[in-house]
Amino acid sequence: RWFRCASQVFYHAATEHGGKDVYPGQCLWEGCEPFQRQRFSFITHLQDKHCSRDALLAGLKQDEHGQAGNQKPSNK
Repeated sequence: RWFRCASQVFYHAATEHGGKDVYPGQCLWEGCEPFQRQRFSFITHLQDKHCSRDALLAGLKQDEHGQAGNQKPSNK
């Protein structure tokens, strides 16, 4: 999905994937280490590692780089 800003990505990830009824016990972000984490530790992890502006820009650049030779749009 696309979001307008980093805070919207974080809010989505924290509520839809880190809520107490849905959190699977580890981060399922593509390419992330599958360590077991408590839910509140996961929320901090999301904010620090995946949902900062810099982390999202780096992921976008990596995704664009990977698509340079691929005509199919990404579902990420």
